[in-house]
Amino acid sequence: MKRTEFIQLLGFTAASVSLKPYRKSWPGWKNDRLVASPLMAGEVSPHQVILQTRLCEQKLIPEKKYDTAREIIDTEIQGVPGEARFEIADNKEFENSKLASWQKAILDHDYMVKQRFQKLKNDTTYYYRIHFKNQNTNEQVSEIGEFKTLPGENSNRPTRFVISSCLNFGRFFLGHHFGQDANPESWQQPYEGSDRTLGYPGLKAIKDVNPDFWVQTGDNVYYDQPPNFKATTKSELRAKWHRQMGLSRMHDLLKRIPVFWMKDDHDFRFDDADNSNPHRQPSSELGMETFREQVPVALFDSKNKPTYRTYKVNDLLQIWMTEGRDYRSPNSDNDGPGKTIWGKEQNEWLRNTLLKSDATFKILIVPSPLIGPDDARKHDNHVDYGGFQYERDQFFRWLDTHNFQNKNFYIITGDRHWQYHSMHPLGFEEFGTGTLVTQNSRIGRESGDPASTDPLGLIKQPYIQNPPTGGFIQIDVNKPDKNMNATLQLHFIDEYGNELNRIEKRLDSN
Repeated sequence: MKRTEFIQLLGFTAASVSLKPYRKSWPGWKNDRLVASPLMAGEVSPHQVILQTRLCEQKLIPEKKYDTAREIIDTEIQGVPGEARFEIADNKEFENSKLASWQKAILDHDYMVKQRFQKLKNDTTYYYRIHFKNQNTNEQVSEIGEFKTLPGENSNRPTRFVISSCLNFGRFFLGHHFGQDANPESWQQPYEGSDRTLGYPGLKAIKDVNPDFWVQTGDNVYYDQPPNFKATTKSELRAKWHRQMGLSRMHDLLKRIPVFWMKDDHDFRFDDADNSNPHRQPSSELGMETFREQVPVALFDSKNKPTYRTYKVNDLLQIWMTEGRDYRSPNSDNDGPGKTIWGKEQNEWLRNTLLKSDATFKILIVPSPLIGPDDARKHDNHVDYGGFQYERDQFFRWLDTHNFQNKNFYIITGDRHWQYHSMHPLGFEEFGTGTLVTQNSRIGRESGDPASTDPLGLIKQPYIQNPPTGGFIQIDVNKPDKNMNATLQLHFIDEYGNELNRIEKRLDSN
């Protein structure tokens, strides 16, 4: 008897029953579609890394047109229970490899498995693969991923990395009117290139510059978009990540380049979200839990480990990545000494680690801006009126007291949807990554704009992107030999890999 006939005997129509979920509970049903995807390396340091994958039915999302929000939301990559273990080596032949213990891929962890490898050699390329199986399949081996450990102390090896933000799946496929005015000519049209089904061109551009690592500052997915199909439940939040990671270009990039993942409002809860309004879904607890689950920023048993961190890349470079959502006060609170984005412990950690750093160049990477300017209507970040300016001003006074203007200290921010270079009156500099996706970009706020947070034009702005496009910032840190000056180059790159602007900071040798 056919399954549809059996369903009809039970009094249902075939159209009223979802066959895909039903298939999994059908007695004796054999599911032999099993892959480990994507391969991800995160939190790479000179001697450690976290590797991650997911057991699922397919590695890529179906190649559809994705012309409607419904077509996007109805796309899912189903997870599959099973077992997996990681194998890692410093050679492609996997000679003398390390093989971790088997782990169960279960629904509670969205069929994810993670493994931390320690005692690695610094400045070394490693290769890894996953052995996996379940009760219906024999043991299989995944494709090979790779990453390079950081150079670490006593190294001045040239380093290249990229920083990006705002990966909006819906706007890439559907386009968007960003609300700047009612003129349809200002709308961002959907991406219509012949490579549309592969995903964002910016991912290919990142891969082409071959960075040592990639920092994604947040808004990795958008739970609150498209507007009529907001994700609020655990399964809906997870599906957003599955679609993003199932893009062909994302899949190819992740297995080659290690990533430091950060989060912001849209991949926490919703636009400008804080921890208030506990009855609005998704909750802050679910947002924190899903972020930690979906990316290799922490192991499953590290729920209390902070997601702010710093890494000494080599003698020339140290980076800091802050957490902008977990500890913040309600946005609606009056600005002043008690209002915070970072929280007391993170504030103390940031100042203490900055003071201890002996790196030549110090880069603070933040999900949202400290200088801007931003839209005057906003109240969500350190730049905004009624937002968190007090905390920012106190931090800048502290930096000024400790002479960080002369310590090669720079700020790089995500969240704003245009690229820029701005200089605070105290001399601190901020570089905005813009959005990786052109359909998510817009004209930015210039210094002196009455509708900005700097109507008096106190901020100097050597560069602001126009017209808006997708893109990222590429950073090259270089000290070739003892007779050359150390340099920090910041390249503003568009989504096709074209350089739009370049800033070089040179340290005179003594």
